[in-house]
Amino acid sequence: MRLFTAALCTTVAAALLAGCSGSQVTPGTSGAGSTQSSSAHHGKYVPHWAFPASLVPVKFTAPHYQKVIMSLGHKGANSGGIYASEFEGSSIYGYSHKNTGNNPPSCTVSLGGTAYVNGLAVDGKGNLIVPEGSSPTSGSRQVNIFSGPGMCGSLAGIIDDPYGQPSDASSPDAVNGTIAVGNIFDNSGAGSISLCTLSSGTCSSNLTNAAMYEVAGVAMDNSGNCWASATNSGGTATLTYFAGCTGSGQQATGYLNTYYGGLDIDRNGNLVSIDSFASQLYVYSGCNPACTVVGGPYSMNGEAVFGHLNKQSMTFCAGDFENGTMDVYYYSPAALTYWYSFNNGLDTSYIPEGCAYNPRSTQ
Repeated sequence: MRLFTAALCTTVAAALLAGCSGSQVTPGTSGAGSTQSSSAHHGKYVPHWAFPASLVPVKFTAPHYQKVIMSLGHKGANSGGIYASEFEGSSIYGYSHKNTGNNPPSCTVSLGGTAYVNGLAVDGKGNLIVPEGSSPTSGSRQVNIFSGPGMCGSLAGIIDDPYGQPSDASSPDAVNGTIAVGNIFDNSGAGSISLCTLSSGTCSSNLTNAAMYEVAGVAMDNSGNCWASATNSGGTATLTYFAGCTGSGQQATGYLNTYYGGLDIDRNGNLVSIDSFASQLYVYSGCNPACTVVGGPYSMNGEAVFGHLNKQSMTFCAGDFENGTMDVYYYSPAALTYWYSFNNGLDTSYIPEGCAYNPRSTQ
């Protein structure tokens, strides 16, 4: 199983979760005690599965978690929330914090058509970063920046990616600084990280390493260092560190993931790494290049490639493509506990995949 493709197997637009053979992801079924609702979406009948917060055992609902998350849920729609994307969808959806009631999106960002979005991210300023595998308007591979800090802001600009198909992105400041863009495959046929700026409208350099055959997740810390989660040509999961986002990179040691997956950085500077098809999550410190396991592997509710932390690094949202939901967890380096899921407004057949908080983790 590989990352979702923007089609055309003769190009570098190859896959993250489904290969060029056109294999399909089969949605999972609900867990015990879940509730079902339904709605018509894109002209289809789509079952929506919600997992109420009440199903979480009381021992896991720590009071300080509840206090912070409840306060987030009472803020206005434009003060922050959760973004969700679908690979074959035409919009990015903005939801309120603490969407335990499986409420519909409070706002949307139109992409003008199917853009083949894998991962998405929010920068340190609240700007939304959306890598497009194939722009529905130009057909090019590009990265769109939408203005923050409010939800679903206007388009700030577009960056063309001349190196490959962008699958993920990370930046402390996407409008004024450098953006690390993870390419599933670049023009050489292997994965890479491109360094791009909105001011130039393009990417100026491309970071590669022999350990990076197919790249899924990318992370850039506030000091300007980069990491790529990938598989090598033999299918082994790898993590590559680029000090200062330059040079040829170093393969991290002590990395225990069995598959590639999305990356994030928590408020303590730990690297949070999804082990995609094992449905697990690891927490590492260092990885520059030696990793030390801080926590995990922690079980996840379903298979996900991408996910991100909230500002306080107290909750983590993952795009669960297996069940067609956004899954929310209580997070600390010492534990990951499933809380609830939502999918109102999402279409399972369009493959929900990306999930990101606004504001993001303070790192």
